[in-house]
Amino acid sequence: MSKQTTIKKEVSVQGVGLHTGKESKIVFKPARADEGIVFVRVDLPNKPHIKAVVKNTLASQAVRGSVIANGDATVYTIEHIMASVSALGIDNLIIEIDSAEPPILDGSALGFAGVLDEAQVTELEAAKKYLTLAQPISVSFGVSRYWAYPCDHFEIDATIGFDHPLLKMQHLAIPEINRDVFLKEIAPAKTFCFDYEIESLLANNLGKGGNMSNAIVIGLDGIHNEEPLRFKDEFVRHKILDLIGDLYLAGHSIKAQVVVDKPGHKNNIHFVEELLKKAVLV
Repeated sequence: MSKQTTIKKEVSVQGVGLHTGKESKIVFKPARADEGIVFVRVDLPNKPHIKAVVKNTLASQAVRGSVIANGDATVYTIEHIMASVSALGIDNLIIEIDSAEPPILDGSALGFAGVLDEAQVTELEAAKKYLTLAQPISVSFGVSRYWAYPCDHFEIDATIGFDHPLLKMQHLAIPEINRDVFLKEIAPAKTFCFDYEIESLLANNLGKGGNMSNAIVIGLDGIHNEEPLRFKDEFVRHKILDLIGDLYLAGHSIKAQVVVDKPGHKNNIHFVEELLKKAVLV
């Protein structure tokens, strides 16, 4: 029987938020069994807690990242943290944050996954439960399509495509998402955008902390960054990274084969809502 987990010791990371451009510090702390993943806004009065579950998401604001809230307390762009926590198998964690957005670091999940791995995942006494499916499900939201099939582990098959000459289509299937696969194949993939989006992002008070060190910028003739891509299919790998994080908003680890075509944060959240209607906790 699997046991619930947390981390052995407190660890931290800091840097600038991708969209707010503000300095931010994250402190990861051990948590008790059945607490789940909880963000704490330590910079606000009474230090409000926000549990990272789908009912606390603001799907309407999940355009360039996933957002959770409790009253006026909000945390933006949590997907890289959530993906790291999920892939490392951490069930319970306190995440103290002194700003509205975690640091973007290098645009990937390596920084978060690395410090959490150093904190050492440890078992608690309580039994761990998984979300499972008895029957396949299929849903569509606009151009995004999602399928989930019964499976004895967690795997993802993803396809992305854009109306852009350099990114017409990328596809990748990961037969099993676990710590080792995540650290090697998924966590290093960096966030990306198209160069024509930058002006619009800034006009909407987004992307203020973005630069060539923490985001891949795609132009018509190639990428603008001097640093080479980490993977030839880095863009679909980053979309898988985001999806892993968004799926963990289900509140428990998932055992299913998830197949997606053109995923995005808002639709990922809607998919989690549909998944929870059919999934069984065992």
